[in-house]
Amino acid sequence: MRSLPFIIMRAYATVWTRKHARVVVKGLDEIALRRKGERRVYLLLDRSTTFDIMALLHVSEEPFAIMMERTSFGVPGLRRLQRAAGLIPLDAADPRPALEAGAAALDRGRPLLASLRAADGSSARTDGIRLARERGAALYPIFLKAEDDRVRTKTFRGRDGIERPYTTFKDSFYFIEFLRPFDLSGLSAAPSEAELAATAAELDARASQVDSRYETFLADNRERFADLKRRGGTRYRVAW
Repeated sequence: MRSLPFIIMRAYATVWTRKHARVVVKGLDEIALRRKGERRVYLLLDRSTTFDIMALLHVSEEPFAIMMERTSFGVPGLRRLQRAAGLIPLDAADPRPALEAGAAALDRGRPLLASLRAADGSSARTDGIRLARERGAALYPIFLKAEDDRVRTKTFRGRDGIERPYTTFKDSFYFIEFLRPFDLSGLSAAPSEAELAATAAELDARASQVDSRYETFLADNRERFADLKRRGGTRYRVAW
């Protein structure tokens, strides 16, 4: 059921995204119709910018839950509304409350999105993989990408007076590609850290291959796209 906070956030995200990007959605044929009671985890293979959540909300047909590290918790100024819409703040030092909230969302039938990368991009996070295996959920990898030269780093001042950086994009292609579901049957029912790390590394390698494909595509079409307005979002919607 679509809650009022989700409807408000999706409307805001749609207006914002249409002004900032032309969204290209690929791989929708990889998403089978979700059966009643089926649990799903969508793993974001690459956090492109802080505003990835805007593009994801823009294309969403229905609500989802998403775990995000507190240091990159969504869009500045909208965090209370985002929490009500289904965003789960994840504390890197103590992820247990976020994992419990994510598991509860899956048990309620809500699709869960989680990131493979830590907020600073320096390491892999395995929370989403662990939850998918332990809760018997299907794992769907998603690749996200804004054009590198269209990404900007800015800062905002929080209520505590501290300035924090965030990244955004403008006049950019924004790619959302759904990859083939990832088989977790080879993992133990309660997977070890070593198993999770190996799975994360395999998914990270897949992300690197997809990123190289897009970089080649953009480089080969640089002149063709030079004068193209990268706005309007997309008409496609995703039924998670």
